Amino acid sequence: MCWGVPAVVRKIEGEFAEIDYGDGVLRKVIVGIAEEKLNKGDLVIVHAGVIITKLSFEDASTTAEMLRDIARTAGESSDLLEHYERILKLSKEVKE
Repeated sequence: MCWGVPAVVRKIEGEFAEIDYGDGVLRKVIVGIAEEKLNKGDLVIVHAGVIITKLSFEDASTTAEMLRDIARTAGESSDLLEHYERILKLSKEVKE
């Protein structure tokens, strides 16, 4: 099993992009998707230093809502939910 982590595209330079996982640290990764055009502010999934897919804002928002419901039911906070909320906010800010 692999673990892909959601991130926000901050800059694109040919086959590379700078992404932010929501912690303010920019990381250089390989753009591993050919058929999709990336733009600054796009939400992506990164695995092993490679962008493997682009997320729609709606899909990421739906995931955050599901995580919110799970956390509410469990009566606990969720680091994953906090991560999604950070990248959703960052994506909006970067696109503006």
